[in-house]
Amino acid sequence: MSYSLNQKTLLTTLFTLTSLTITTSAAQALRLKVEVENLGPDGGVAVTPVWVGFHDGSFDSYDGGLPAERGLEQIAEDGNPMLISQDFQDNLTYVQGGVSGIFPSDQVGTRVDGMIGNSAIIPGTSAMSMFEITPDDSNRWFSYVSMVLPSSDYYIANGNPVEWDLMPLFSEAVSSLSFNVGLSGTITDAGTEINDFNTSAGNLLYPGLGSGQTEPGQGEAENGVNENVGDPYANFLNQPPNFATDFANLDFNNETLYPDGIARITITRVSVPESSTTVGLIAMGGVFLLGASLPKEFGLKPGFLRRKVFGARFKSLSQK
Repeated sequence: MSYSLNQKTLLTTLFTLTSLTITTSAAQALRLKVEVENLGPDGGVAVTPVWVGFHDGSFDSYDGGLPAERGLEQIAEDGNPMLISQDFQDNLTYVQGGVSGIFPSDQVGTRVDGMIGNSAIIPGTSAMSMFEITPDDSNRWFSYVSMVLPSSDYYIANGNPVEWDLMPLFSEAVSSLSFNVGLSGTITDAGTEINDFNTSAGNLLYPGLGSGQTEPGQGEAENGVNENVGDPYANFLNQPPNFATDFANLDFNNETLYPDGIARITITRVSVPESSTTVGLIAMGGVFLLGASLPKEFGLKPGFLRRKVFGARFKSLSQK
């Protein structure tokens, strides 16, 4: 697969985030806790650390039937959020006027984004991060994207940029918002990579599935479009023997196994800092790609480590 901005050598699975904050004289900031809980059964699918963004409704990550753009493709194939975060910070959007591409948006104010978790979120576990945002229209809408594991390019995301409205939190009408994601029939295939267990990500979380990919963008290009997934693994090449029985709990479209979807996202109002608006400027150190500290279950070779640090506008993180 091809990514631009010289990100081609970055892979998924571990992200080290460090924060630096500055204070401005604008309106008071609001601190939010965002938690992601994997609701799947034992042996069910995992999700990569979840990228989240707060914006004014001007960031559209994808539309069904259109090609996946570079940042979405990189998350869907490798779980890597670097490109989508950089594009988000640059006030870009991936869909405009019913067409996919890289477009300038009409964002007013400062976007805020970051990651939930620093490794795969497997069934029965959760991860959380803290964010400081401006509680006005500039950060009113919430977006998320995460790769589904194992897969070649499956992901969960809200294609509607104004689906999740945070105004009830801003106005103190509620103290938290919670919603389920990855419901049956809503998981998306990016259409960027041929589905193949020989090159899929996250295989080593599931003994017997094979080693899968060992470097980013390793699978064969598909040149398709974003489409909802039907039978999750029916068209995967190189299925192991007895896949349907041995890995039955991976069927995320089975509503008996996943009655509440793959995961739940909860956004909780924590506090309003006493100081004036604090906007997190993050040195987002993405420790990706086959580093020695990466968990073995991702099937990664040691010895390849790339760290890229760039300015991002968010503040986080902690994981349970």
